[in-house]
Amino acid sequence: MADSVIEVVDVHKSFGDNHVLRGVNLRVEKGQSMVVIGGSGSGKSVLMKHIIGLLRPDSGRVLISGVDITRLDKKHLYEIRKKFGMLFQGAALFDSMTVWENVSFALTRSGMKDREARMVAIEKLRLVGLRNVEDLMPSELSGGMRKRVGLARAIAHKPEILLYDEPTTGIDPIMADAINELIIKMREELNVTSVAITHDMHSAYRIAGRIAFLYEGQIVEEGAPDEIQNTSNPLTKQFITGSFEGPIKVEGISVS
Repeated sequence: MADSVIEVVDVHKSFGDNHVLRGVNLRVEKGQSMVVIGGSGSGKSVLMKHIIGLLRPDSGRVLISGVDITRLDKKHLYEIRKKFGMLFQGAALFDSMTVWENVSFALTRSGMKDREARMVAIEKLRLVGLRNVEDLMPSELSGGMRKRVGLARAIAHKPEILLYDEPTTGIDPIMADAINELIIKMREELNVTSVAITHDMHSAYRIAGRIAFLYEGQIVEEGAPDEIQNTSNPLTKQFITGSFEGPIKVEGISVS
């Protein structure tokens, strides 16, 4: 527990009659890279929103560095969120701001002067392999470059935890491999704890220290990448290979 940065304990969440999370348990150690896999509608994004405190569970606990964030008021929750950086699925850049203004957005909002913030932005852009783009607008960038700018923004304030929402979605395979390499680089050079959600198994195997499979609102298997690749769990096998052995319950129907 002492070395656990993120701990999700028996978390349930429903939206009306839709019971999305059904007792999720997940533990991510300090410096670890956890990848949560699962199909569309499995609850991956809802789980991530609980980890960063954007949603509160109906029941259960979410602990960040030992602090149960489900019990915090807005002021203290805001302080906890400073530990996080997040790369959104579509990069989520502000179209009306230059690249450096996007990267340093949180810094300038916290009171940092523009000149210093611009220098920090340029440094972080170089760290993700971008040079001489700080004065461009997001519309002038490719999809892969926007992802890199989004990553530079995520690390600008030196977070302890990085969250990745479908980091390789919407970009070509070559750029996806480049993003995977950057994620590994961030973990190794910045010593951050990271959690990624994805349905891209190539990316999952590449960036994960551990992989958790979320199915129908529960973590049904967790293990190292090679353990997941060689799983005997029929649900996991069906997801990662598209084949299965024996009967499997899918959306309430037994398939054999």
